[in-house]
Amino acid sequence: MKKLILFFILLVSVSVNAQTFKLYQTDNIHNQLKLNTKTGEVIQVQKDGQTFLVHSGSTPNNDKPNRYALFKTKNIWTYILLDKFSGKLWQCQFSVKGTEYISYWVINSIELSSTETPKFNIEPMTSMYQNYLIDEDTGEMWKFQWTTKDDKNYRWIEKM
Repeated sequence: MKKLILFFILLVSVSVNAQTFKLYQTDNIHNQLKLNTKTGEVIQVQKDGQTFLVHSGSTPNNDKPNRYALFKTKNIWTYILLDKFSGKLWQCQFSVKGTEYISYWVINSIELSSTETPKFNIEPMTSMYQNYLIDEDTGEMWKFQWTTKDDKNYRWIEKM
């Protein structure tokens, strides 16, 4: 009986830890994005083994998995990073041209909720540059925009 309980505890512990990292296959077959779902760290992983930091992470002391998720856009080099607990958003850009093209930009730095569970989700709009941010608990919605331009005025969020 003790062995069975120990095996069950080990199995649960491994399954929880397995959720800490998630790989996203990009449209570029030589690259994947590795997301730390606890901290928000995003790393570009190339087929040749090279890695590049895209986003350093926002919650280094968070111990809950599945806090962060990446959402693909219609631009093959751009993903949206969502903090599913707070509603914060970042535009993450990876590249094969060099590190000067790899970056991230803040879309929403305002904490829309202080929950300890995932409640936000992203849904696409007709425009390739705009999406909905939805609070799945309350039904509240925001519209946000990202851009490939280097002007922060093209990145915004507004409540609907």
